[in-house]
Amino acid sequence: MDLDLEELAAVIELLDKADFTDFRYEKGDLRIAVRRGGPPLADDATPRQVAPARSAVASTPVVPSPQVAPARSAVAPTAPEDGTVLIRSGMLGTFYRSPKPGDPPFVEIGDKVETDSVVGIVEVMKLMNSVAAGVAGEVTAVHAQNGDLVEFDQPLISVRPIA
Repeated sequence: MDLDLEELAAVIELLDKADFTDFRYEKGDLRIAVRRGGPPLADDATPRQVAPARSAVASTPVVPSPQVAPARSAVAPTAPEDGTVLIRSGMLGTFYRSPKPGDPPFVEIGDKVETDSVVGIVEVMKLMNSVAAGVAGEVTAVHAQNGDLVEFDQPLISVRPIA
């Protein structure tokens, strides 16, 4: 049984709207295990976390062998300075700092942001998901660069909140 990317996106969207803790789907060689909050399900051989936008859902798709683990970004997460808030990726995907190639980045170090300011985009299966600051303040660091593969919960931007 093959599940194409559009079908997988539709499943993730449905799960985002559902109230559940654990979800498992199996059909033929395809196994999908999803857990809302907490670590990946333990019986999945090589889990990879993916989460839809605006959600704390972490799904763990497991595909038949051979499975290739996602590449890790060269950007190491850094510890926040006192009072700094890390804006983290809500999903695994490709991070973009600007709305389209050639455009200036959404934010630079020193820029002021509001809670609803877009600071970047994470692309997942050709779907562009805006990343909002979630806090009003000043950008103090950019941890992920344009085109980096980012993981769920990976720091993207640091913001010093305005009191």
